[in-house]
Amino acid sequence: MIGILLVTHGEIGKSLIDCAAHILDNYPISVESLSINSNNDLHKYSDIIQKKIQNLDSGHGVLIMTDIYGATPCNLLNKFIEENKVQVVTGINLPMLIKAISDRKDNINTLINDSIECAKKNIKKI
Repeated sequence: MIGILLVTHGEIGKSLIDCAAHILDNYPISVESLSINSNNDLHKYSDIIQKKIQNLDSGHGVLIMTDIYGATPCNLLNKFIEENKVQVVTGINLPMLIKAISDRKDNINTLINDSIECAKKNIKKI
């Protein structure tokens, strides 16, 4: 199973996981979050991220999702990217997370493409 790590501003990641658990009617395994506060020493986060990746990787890779491209959480993640092992996607929303949690049996690249497509399909003007 592909692990999922949400690295976001404040408690956005934790809140998204809690909402997904409510919708899916169970708390997802191998899904964690890390709250980034840019007022803290940013170097401390590298060790935490590395440990979380190691804990989440069961041999199928880890998908890291973050909220805003180019913001501090996103910028911290560049050095962790490994082709077919650790990938990063920005612009997370709840439909994207639910899709990723539900379809983790696929390979990481398929999971990324399907999750991004799901996110796009769920942005609508009503």
